[in-house]
Amino acid sequence: MSVEAGWARKHKRVTAMGAQTWRLMRRHSPLRRGSDVVEACVGLLTVLLAAVFAPLAGVIAAEATSALLVHQQQGWHRTAAVLTGDAAFTTTGAADTGQAEATVRWSAPDRSSRSAVTEVPAGTKAGTSTTVWIDAKGRLRHPPLGSDDRAALADLAGGCVAIGVCALAAGARRAVVRVELERHRARAWEREWAEVEPRWTHGHA
Repeated sequence: MSVEAGWARKHKRVTAMGAQTWRLMRRHSPLRRGSDVVEACVGLLTVLLAAVFAPLAGVIAAEATSALLVHQQQGWHRTAAVLTGDAAFTTTGAADTGQAEATVRWSAPDRSSRSAVTEVPAGTKAGTSTTVWIDAKGRLRHPPLGSDDRAALADLAGGCVAIGVCALAAGARRAVVRVELERHRARAWEREWAEVEPRWTHGHA
C-alpha cells in the first residue's frame, strides 16, 4: 500500500471518528452517562489534533528530509578514475544490467591516491579511464539524487510521519477510552449497584 493510500485511509478513519463523536455529543438521551460525554470530547479533541498536527508534522519532516539530502550531497563532484583490473561479469545481476564490479583508483582533493570497488560497464579492461563521484574528503559516493528523486523521498518521509501522527493520536484515544474510561465506568456501575441491590433484593424477597 502506498503512502498516499495509507494517508487517505487514516484520514478517512479519523474523519469518521469525528462525525461519530459529533453525533454522540449532540444526542440527548436519559441513558447517556457522563463518561459518554468525556469519550465524545476525547474523540473530538483527537480529530482536531490529528487534523492540525499530522499535516504540519508531515510538512516539517518533508522539508527536513530534503534539506538533509542536499546537505549530505554538498561537495560531491565527479573525478577521473582508472580501472586497476578487468571488469568481468558477476553473479549479482550484471548480465541483466550490463554492469560489473571493478576496482578503480582516483586522486582525492588532498592528492592522495584512493581505490575502491564500484560498478562499471561489464567487460571494461584494466587501465581504462572512467568517471566516479566522490565527496569533499575524496570518498567514493553513488551518483547524487536529482531534484525529482529528492522530492519523492521527502514526500515519502512526510507522508510516513503524518500517518504516524494519526496512528499515535488514535492509539492515545483508544488507551484513554479503553483503559481509563472503562475503569471509571466499572467503578460507577459498582457504586450504582451497591445502591440499587438492597432495594432490588428486598423488593423480590
